[in-house]
Formats: sequence, C-alpha cells, structure tokens
Amino acid sequence: MSVMAARATLLEAGHDRAGGRSVLATVRRHRALILGFTLLFPVFFYSVLMGLLVVRFGHLPNYVTPYDWLSNVARIVAGTGSIADVLKIAMDEWLLEIGFMNYAYGRGVSEWSLLIIPHKVAIVMAIGALIGLNFALIADQPPATSFLRQQFRSIRCGLLTSIGALGASLTSITLYWVICHSGPTWVVSLAILGVDLSAAFMIEPLGTALSLAGAAILVLSALLTIYENKSALHFGVKIKEAAPC
Repeated sequence: MSVMAARATLLEAGHDRAGGRSVLATVRRHRALILGFTLLFPVFFYSVLMGLLVVRFGHLPNYVTPYDWLSNVARIVAGTGSIADVLKIAMDEWLLEIGFMNYAYGRGVSEWSLLIIPHKVAIVMAIGALIGLNFALIADQPPATSFLRQQFRSIRCGLLTSIGALGASLTSITLYWVICHSGPTWVVSLAILGVDLSAAFMIEPLGTALSLAGAAILVLSALLTIYENKSALHFGVKIKEAAPC
C-alpha cells in the first residue's frame, strides 16, 4: 500500500474513533465534560457578577436572604386563573438574594444585590451545556491537514463560543442597584460599569435579541464543527479510494 493510502486509512480510522461519531455518540463520550460545563458555568457566571459588584463598590456582601420559592410559586398558581399570568409572575420569583445593606439609614437600605432566579439559572445552565458541546465536538475532530488549519479551527471555535456565551447570558444577569430605581435586570450591570443610566435603559429592549443572537452563534459554532467532521471523513475516504496500492 502506498504512503498516501496508508495515511488516508489512518485518517479514516482516527475519524471513526472521534469526529466520525454521531453527535449523540460525542455527547455520550464526553458526557462528563458537558455535565461539568452545565453545572460549573453558572457558578463561574454568578461568581463573576459578585466579583464585579465587590470591585465596583469596594465592600463585601453583608447579608444573604433565602426565599421559599416553591411555596411562593404554589401560591401564585393557586391564586391566578390564567396560565400565561402564572408563568409571567412565577418567572420573577427569587430564590436567593446576596447583597450589601447600608445601616446608616435606620433599619438599613440595600444598596446592591445579586439575585438568584431559578429560570435564569436554567438558562445559564443551558448555555453551559452548549459551551460543553462545542468543546466536546472540537475535541473529537480529526487532525487537520496542517498545523495552521488546526490552530484556525481551535481559535474559531473558542472565539465563536466566547462571543455566543457572552451574548446569550446577557439577559440572565440579575443585579440590583438602588440608584437605578428598578428591579434586577441586565442593564443594571451596564450602569454599574459606568454607562449612562438613560442610555442603558434605552437599549434594554434589545436584550432578548442579543441573547437569541448569542445562542444562535453557539449553535452555529457547533454546526460548523459537525460539518468539518463530516467533510474530513469524506476527504479521507476519497483519498483512500484514489490512492494506488
């Protein structure tokens, strides 16, 4: 067998073991990686938000308030006739509040806080799962035909995954700042970073579009990697068939 045919055989065999697997097979093989991103990305996400608050205001949180989320949702369901209203109201129920209370004003005023809202956590977990899937797919890719191509694929996947994760997680930011005079929302984080309040609230309606765009980028990154895996398999098979033995 010629050197080219042997190389093609090795490429196809390696692809069958890794990138040639179906997406479900990739998920099974890298389930620990994907599960890790699903569970740990929310921890990283909320840790970064808390770090932002601590750095911006210069003091650590001094109170933690848990809420009986299940009982509150049960009361909403029992007291609300419309399912649409139940969903809308229940989605705003808090599970945990971590913040800073300024006791210079009587019984205290909450200056800032980080809210944990269950459906937002679920969204962040889904984003983590998509990030894990992208890494699993790139890990299952066969070796590229050149070092530069290999680096390009890795950089592209990392860049698209980072941009997608940032955009998709925007509306899951639940920060409260007393100066903003509003409920916890992602635009509060912009105000905390120094963006003018009026400008921040003007772009608030764009939040859903930005999040959907971010999720689409994450899915696009995964689809590109799946396409490259299939293309690499076909390329290897064609080389093998064309090479003389």
